[in-house]
Amino acid sequence: MRRFALLAALVLAAAVPSAGRAGAQGVSFSEGTPFAEVLRRARAEKKPVMLDAYAVWCGPCKQLDRTTFADATVGAWARKNVVAAKVDAEKGEGRLLSQRYAVRAFPTILFLDPSGNELDRISGVFPPGDFIKAGEAILAGRTPLGEAIARLASTWDPALAGGVAAQLAQRNDLARLAPIGRRAAEEDPELLEDGAREAFLYLVSLEDGAGKLSAETLDLIESVAPRLSADPRVVVLRLAASREQARRGDAAAARASALAGLKGLPDGSPFAADLYDALASAEKVAKKPAAAVAAARKAVALGEKSGDGSWSRASRQVTLAEMLAFAGQAGEAKNVLGTAVPQASNDAGLFTRGSALLLGLKDVPGALAYARRAVEASQGGDAKSHAALGEALAASGDKAGAASAFARATELDPENGAFRRRLDALRPKKGARAA
Repeated sequence: MRRFALLAALVLAAAVPSAGRAGAQGVSFSEGTPFAEVLRRARAEKKPVMLDAYAVWCGPCKQLDRTTFADATVGAWARKNVVAAKVDAEKGEGRLLSQRYAVRAFPTILFLDPSGNELDRISGVFPPGDFIKAGEAILAGRTPLGEAIARLASTWDPALAGGVAAQLAQRNDLARLAPIGRRAAEEDPELLEDGAREAFLYLVSLEDGAGKLSAETLDLIESVAPRLSADPRVVVLRLAASREQARRGDAAAARASALAGLKGLPDGSPFAADLYDALASAEKVAKKPAAAVAAARKAVALGEKSGDGSWSRASRQVTLAEMLAFAGQAGEAKNVLGTAVPQASNDAGLFTRGSALLLGLKDVPGALAYARRAVEASQGGDAKSHAALGEALAASGDKAGAASAFARATELDPENGAFRRRLDALRPKKGARAA
């Protein structure tokens, strides 16, 4: 009887819901839930998100769990004020979130609004009382960074703007940097003040890194860049503008921006290869395959000469492969892509581009292999990788597998209408008879 009672107690204990890696009386973290679902819950509950980005090898992370997050007072505070979630920053979607928020140390606890914009962060181990104080200060906007942003909103100070912009850029915080960078160009159209100039350059760099310049930023570049010809950093503006103009299909403007950046720029400049890479995209938009291939070859050659890192070399070679495919040189395109892949390491984005290229060349098995490597490299946490797999599976005739891949892509990126439309097209129509 006593043995039965002990067994029953163990079963009941196992049935108690886990509170992440913390005790049941402490913070009850959601772990393994898609980030989009965490944000949906935050919007429904009208609370900010407290996201603990940890690494399994991190000793301070475990200490924070054993002490602060296991504390009942911290648990009660968290339940009242935030939606608490955990991510392993080195696995799956956690890797992408770590990149998105520029998490460079562990533990880092991010406080985000329900749209996913950062409010502020706590790094390191805090005892329970200090953790609650720091969290309350963040939620009230009373941190040094929050107060500096508030001061800028009321009184423009270019030096302060430059300092704040640098901090936000280090966190990849485009949402709060954007209004500061745009105001810098409005308050100081010549960007004569160092702080104003730096704030605008940080804005352009972050938007370019995100793969899209706003129309307002692009207009400001076209206005500001001619006045900054004496500043070597003007090439950053020309490069970003060229990339965005190519994305928008404006070949003439994209070519002009790239050539303006290259004017007077020595081949040994670290920006020269990037500008030729952008010029290749502009020529592709202009439907000039020979010029696109020539620019891409020049980018690869300059990158090799300047000692680019492995990712940059691989990216430029993938661009060259894309231009060769565009020019109808399928065999060389595949050879160049095969050279680039070993350098790509585990970059999901390059594998995704490779999959799209091979799919365009009707090499479905190759496209499938690259798409699967993209999903593997991202540990299943990248929506674009799943979409690439979906396209390759659809081309192979596996509509059920393609629908499953697009369902995962939509789960990871619910705001992407193209993924959802593709999923709807692949799903069996209601009332349709099975073949």
